[in-house]
Amino acid sequence: MNSAFRILAAFWRLNVAEELQYRANFVASVLGTVFYMATALLTLSLFFRHTSQLGGWDYWEIVVLLGVFNALTGVVEAVLRPGIGQLAGEVKSGELDLVLVKPVDAQGFVSFRQLDIWRFADIVLGLALAGYALFKLHYVPSIAQLAAFVVTLASAAVVVYAIWVVLMSLAFWFVTVENIAVLFDSVFEGARYPVSAYPGALRFLFVYLIPIAWTTTVPASALTGRLRPALALVAALVAAVVFLLARFAWRAALRHYSGASG
Repeated sequence: MNSAFRILAAFWRLNVAEELQYRANFVASVLGTVFYMATALLTLSLFFRHTSQLGGWDYWEIVVLLGVFNALTGVVEAVLRPGIGQLAGEVKSGELDLVLVKPVDAQGFVSFRQLDIWRFADIVLGLALAGYALFKLHYVPSIAQLAAFVVTLASAAVVVYAIWVVLMSLAFWFVTVENIAVLFDSVFEGARYPVSAYPGALRFLFVYLIPIAWTTTVPASALTGRLRPALALVAALVAAVVFLLARFAWRAALRHYSGASG
């Protein structure tokens, strides 16, 4: 375990040193995120021209949810896409062999070997947007609610990671899955709105089969007082189960992998 952390830390230091040579990327990243958030808020405003609530949520409550969504998007763009997002190409080319011979856990190494440090700004901006929305709501979460939010947000990050692992594991069975990340992006867009806004069939899908409801609706509910703090433990349990399923999918995929020679 210590060896794995030392290797990852060395990769991160090199990665950060490389990224710091291109600091203009930070400005471009922030401007892109601000534009994206402004577009999302504009779209939301168009919805609320014709209604006062969406799935039982009012405007500023959904802005809290959008902030959470943007924070998790930052996790995807800063950690997952640069790391495990490259897996499909490496399986196809056989470069994964170089990872498997390293004395570290392959899943952990592939997942966290590379960072896009500028995209961590997305996390900060998303949380800032959620905080501003709470200010507009004149709502101050209690310590218990903030603790529940931290637990549910961490659980949401684990769920998002697990979904990526499962999707990218498909590369071991199918050759042309380089664009599998596009599938994730399309599905994850559903987390932009509260799960209660969707009809019954989609609600069931987003809660039990593709658990994106746990990624934004639940943390936003914890922050706005819609969720009892004790239920944060359920979110943590869901994250643990989904992670174990992803781990099982990864190991099953590795058993199917025959290397570059196969």
